[in-house]
Amino acid sequence: MKKIFSRVLSLAVLVCSLALAGCSNPQETKNPYDSSLISDYDWQASGDGSLITCNTDGTFQYYRSADDLTNNYFEGTYTFFIGEEAVQYITTELSSYAVTKTELETVFDSNEEYSESNFVCLVLNNEKCFMDGINQIETPYQTPYFGFCLEEDGTLCLDIANMNTGNYTLYIAK
Repeated sequence: MKKIFSRVLSLAVLVCSLALAGCSNPQETKNPYDSSLISDYDWQASGDGSLITCNTDGTFQYYRSADDLTNNYFEGTYTFFIGEEAVQYITTELSSYAVTKTELETVFDSNEEYSESNFVCLVLNNEKCFMDGINQIETPYQTPYFGFCLEEDGTLCLDIANMNTGNYTLYIAK
């Protein structure tokens, strides 16, 4: 009798769980961020004070110092992905970096702040670099970043690493 009761109870819990899951609010699973957030703000590094400005037309400026927007800066085009699109882009288009979906899932599971929904990939296509008013780039090159969009004390941040150098930077929305 106890076996039958526990099986019926288990089955009832399972059915109720599935029913409740089917009735969940779709807004709860929706990605809280979208790809426009990169151009909604300027992004200043918390350490060295550098500044990335991504424009709505797909162009960017990367200033070595937010205090000097006239010299020592890169410019070019960018692409930005968030969520599943970021995972897909990194594991396919940037496959030469050997980052796998399994590795990313391990990262997502390691910390409650990290998930696929706030995972980002920013790719800067460096076309020009001005130092003392002279363009230093002869051959354009790409700088991909990956990491997470987080909120720290109500402030939006990009917690990202340069995939070429491994350097980590926390960019704060301005």
